[in-house]
Amino acid sequence: MLAASVPLFAAASSHYTSAGGAHAPRLVTLDEAFAGVDDDSRAKCLGLLRAFDLDVVLTSGHEWACYPQVPGIAIAQLSRVDEIDAVLVTRWKWGRERTAARHGTRCTGDGLPRRAGANRRHRRSQRKESLRT
Repeated sequence: MLAASVPLFAAASSHYTSAGGAHAPRLVTLDEAFAGVDDDSRAKCLGLLRAFDLDVVLTSGHEWACYPQVPGIAIAQLSRVDEIDAVLVTRWKWGRERTAARHGTRCTGDGLPRRAGANRRHRRSQRKESLRT
């Protein structure tokens, strides 16, 4: 993954640098980012994006990008239930130590933010989901 990502991220960074807009976004979009890649490699790729000073928008069914290599991230988690014509959007902001100290959130090794009691709520929501099916 890193072998393919380094030249692509370097090329994007070089392109944006040559464009001359010092305050313009340096946007890279990734769909299903880092699928099938282990946590350590994902963290390194996200650190690489930061090193190249790129702004990233990514979609993923499993990636939260809360790694020490990432200074901060805004997350929009989309959830839906079959036969209900609505989508719930849950917003998260994570910013390493600052967010962790303020909101009791900590980053785990798998890149997921955790709050006190989060596992208990997750188990409860899984039980509710299993009762629906």
